[in-house]
Amino acid sequence: MYGSNTNNYSKADIIQSGLFFRNALSIFKNPLEFLSGSVKNNGPVIKLNLAGKQYFIIQHPEYVKHVLLDQNKIYHKTGHNLVRMFLGDSLSSSNGEAWAKKRRIINPAFHRQKLEDMVEAINEETTLFLNRLGMAGDISAINITNEFRQLTMSIISRTMFSTPFEELALIIKSLQELTDYSSRWMKSLVKFPTHWPTPANRRFRKNVRIFDEIIYGIISKRKAGRANPANARHNDLLDMLLDNHDDETGLPMPDEAVRDELTTMFMAGHETTTQTLSWTLYHLAKNKEILRKVRAESDLVMGDQLPTYETISKLGYTRQVVYETLRSYPSLWLLARKNIEEDNLNGFHVPSGSNVLINLYGLHHHPAYWHNADIFDPDRFDPSSDEKRPPYVFIPFAVAPRSCIGHNFAMLEMLIVVNRIAKTLDIKVPAGYVPTAEPNTTLKAKGGIQLNVNKLRH
Repeated sequence: MYGSNTNNYSKADIIQSGLFFRNALSIFKNPLEFLSGSVKNNGPVIKLNLAGKQYFIIQHPEYVKHVLLDQNKIYHKTGHNLVRMFLGDSLSSSNGEAWAKKRRIINPAFHRQKLEDMVEAINEETTLFLNRLGMAGDISAINITNEFRQLTMSIISRTMFSTPFEELALIIKSLQELTDYSSRWMKSLVKFPTHWPTPANRRFRKNVRIFDEIIYGIISKRKAGRANPANARHNDLLDMLLDNHDDETGLPMPDEAVRDELTTMFMAGHETTTQTLSWTLYHLAKNKEILRKVRAESDLVMGDQLPTYETISKLGYTRQVVYETLRSYPSLWLLARKNIEEDNLNGFHVPSGSNVLINLYGLHHHPAYWHNADIFDPDRFDPSSDEKRPPYVFIPFAVAPRSCIGHNFAMLEMLIVVNRIAKTLDIKVPAGYVPTAEPNTTLKAKGGIQLNVNKLRH
């Protein structure tokens, strides 16, 4: 049985590409429908010819484990040229020893003590966010995604760079245009070379320059401040990068390398969290019983106090709600790898240099592992639930060793924000409104999530 938890690959059902898979337009038009249908109708590995390229789609937990864990050294992370143009040679885009070295440098920024120190800044920014929304009054609806984007950007700038972004509106606009263009480029069947001087390419490069000027300005300002011994150290991610020196040459990291890591942390730290919070709030507004349980847990654990690192760990049901959002709307809905050596899956040959895709969205909605997979049900993550699943069917933060370095930070941030919104705001779904899931660089709601928001009357 396809959904069984086997210990070998002897029952792998390799599906060769057929006429359906040659219909590239239908796949590009609705990739989520294709991915969710694929796990129901096909075997654990699909060999797919799409737009002139051959892909191997992996959609069984044993095969996911093989690619992401057992043989992770030969399956390298890949990204298209636009991503590399923007993120540069960073932790996200590196592989092998270069990746391992960057990971060792950045890891301390997410140790427990660092996370504990971040709680105050997260609470302060969330208070400003709640005050802003509370003053909106009784209006038809607001784009909560845009509000969350501003909040998560402010939190990242405070916790990782110890400085507020003075150009917040400008950087939000530039990043939105960058991600929108990147999404259009990825979906396009005909891709113009990125160096061609098309209007879209010129806008892309302009927005990269705007973002770079802001990031390099932060680096320059910090280095100037560090030159004065009387100035206090921030001991944040930026300081850690500036403190690092090459083991062989003894030279500090070049500004370009610092910029690449800051850019990656900034992008990874705000966009995925923004989308997850948006979907979470939509379902809390839609299901009053779930919202009631979140509020009741918050009252029991927090009382009238602000969240702390210790109390946040006790929000079991709220964590279940966030997990269910990550299952239903995984920000990284598809993981791409390319093997640098040939591989073998129970006799199935995977040539070196193959395009390998992990069907994360399909696994998160697979009926063999999730009962009523299309229903939003936080109780499925209750530790006492009878619904048992094998490993590697729920991997919202990927898999070690290349799991998301900031996943504990992201969970801390989301639990604090959801907790405080539930206690402070009355949220409702506008009449007749149903968001449309749009798979771009992240899985977002088309146009952002619209909600009615008012101050909660106790």
